[in-house]
Amino acid sequence: MFGRHAKCRRKLITPAERRVLELVAKGCTNRQIAAILAISPSTVSLHRSKVMRKLGLRSPTELSQFAAGYLRLKALSSCSGDVDKKIAHQT
Repeated sequence: MFGRHAKCRRKLITPAERRVLELVAKGCTNRQIAAILAISPSTVSLHRSKVMRKLGLRSPTELSQFAAGYLRLKALSSCSGDVDKKIAHQT
């Protein structure tokens, strides 16, 4: 759906763009994101646009879908890291 190279392209996203992406996934508006990150709403819009361009997304809906998937993946990877740590600790 988002291209097989989306994982590689994700590395092109800056930390600031990643923070915006995570808040988009949580359903925050540009104003809410701006308030949370202490940046202007226009900066939020700029970050969103850059993420969309870098990932080849064509609409805000695609951005939201990608962001939600990104959060799920991030949660899974942190869970597997916790499991790996527990297994290593037990052996």
